[in-house]
Amino acid sequence: MHIPTLLTLLAIPLALSSPLDPRDPQTQPTLKWTTYLQPALPVYDPPNNYSFSPTTLTLISGSTEAILIDTPLSNVSALTVSSWLTSQLSPNNLTLKYIYITHGHGDHFFGAPVILSHFPSATLIATAGTIAHALEQLEPSQFDTFWGPLFPGQIAPQTQTWTALPENGLFDLDGFPMQAVEVGQTDTYNSTVLHVPSLNMVVAGDAVYGSCFQYLQETSTPALRAEWLKALVKIEGLEPEIVIPAHRQEWDGFGVENLARTREYLRGWEVEVLDTVAVGRGKEELKRRVGSVFPERVGDYIFEISAEAAFGNGTA
Repeated sequence: MHIPTLLTLLAIPLALSSPLDPRDPQTQPTLKWTTYLQPALPVYDPPNNYSFSPTTLTLISGSTEAILIDTPLSNVSALTVSSWLTSQLSPNNLTLKYIYITHGHGDHFFGAPVILSHFPSATLIATAGTIAHALEQLEPSQFDTFWGPLFPGQIAPQTQTWTALPENGLFDLDGFPMQAVEVGQTDTYNSTVLHVPSLNMVVAGDAVYGSCFQYLQETSTPALRAEWLKALVKIEGLEPEIVIPAHRQEWDGFGVENLARTREYLRGWEVEVLDTVAVGRGKEELKRRVGSVFPERVGDYIFEISAEAAFGNGTA
């Protein structure tokens, strides 16, 4: 099965407006934000009853415009999110100006066509690297062996138009500057975060995790995990106070502790892999060890394929 695609790339720089004029703090416009937590979707992987990870979408709004960061995966989820967006935007006469995609994994952009059908004036934006990665996900070698079989009949034809951000990643929302910051290898390559200086916020995509098992199938070596650790340092250098992970649970907060917890998991995984090797065991032993250290984490399908990447599909 090959999903229909229509590639349209618009390499149009998104102009950064002039900074807002200084004014009385009581009357100066501000940005507001809220999040939508998409529940974990079941994965079709018989005889297993696995689920994907829950995913957080972020909506940031100014006085007239709004931006959605990332989309859900399935058609049904995207319809639900479209209704949620209407409930957030319509009462305040806000226009959804942008949908920003943090990285190229399909669970962050497959819902875009459905949402764009409800908000046709919105522009789908991402870095050139993210767009290239997203298009790779739609190739038969990727889609027909992973996304399609896992979520049969649930993914919309990918006919959306992508607009590439300028190389510096800068654009604005109602005059407030925003920047797509490239952080390299995290749970995948070409990862970005969205920095919103006026909110002291980083919307982190998959570069930062909450209480979900971190996806390590594409970060299966110590060298690649070291790159992820470097990415966390780069994010810390932005000095955020608010850090929004894509994969989190409802009770997770939005503070800098998410950076520390992501780092802790990577280092803990490293230790447990070495200890599993030392006792001559494999995937199941690694899962037992990691699960005992991080019992609060969810996303058992991600946990399974990450352990497989470390040890293969054995049962030891």
